[in-house]
Amino acid sequence: MNRRTFVASTLAATMLVPQAGRAQEPSDAEAVQQRIVAWYRAFANPRVDRDYYRAFMTDDYLLLENGRLLDKAGDLALLDSLAPDLVRTDRFDFRRVAVDGNRADLVYFLEADMDDLTNGPRSWRWLESAIMRREEGEWRCSLLHSTRVASACRAAAC
Repeated sequence: MNRRTFVASTLAATMLVPQAGRAQEPSDAEAVQQRIVAWYRAFANPRVDRDYYRAFMTDDYLLLENGRLLDKAGDLALLDSLAPDLVRTDRFDFRRVAVDGNRADLVYFLEADMDDLTNGPRSWRWLESAIMRREEGEWRCSLLHSTRVASACRAAAC
């Protein structure tokens, strides 16, 4: 290994190791993805604190789902339809995360495995897009569009 290769690889390796004593802040792209995942985790909890759930949405939030247009109150009302014994596991496949200042656009596939005594086990899949805004230092969703995808559609083929 020549000197130039050694210096370049040593420099690259040190850039990958976090500096001791310094917390690693997530990038904005990672932060909005984490926020979406946390929001769905809150939604999947039938005993969710509504104020906590509400904090994920902007005041002018809109949900476009299954041909319906729901505002923040309409989305919150969906919590009433959750079975009290619901167990839900979500998986996300983020295809696009674009952050521009205090605005972020996301496109992702969401797969959910759900089970409760009333409806039994089931798996659903959606293609979703979200517009997020940073307000008071927190990423909040202003628009969520959700389209149910036929089970035959797999991530690689969609």
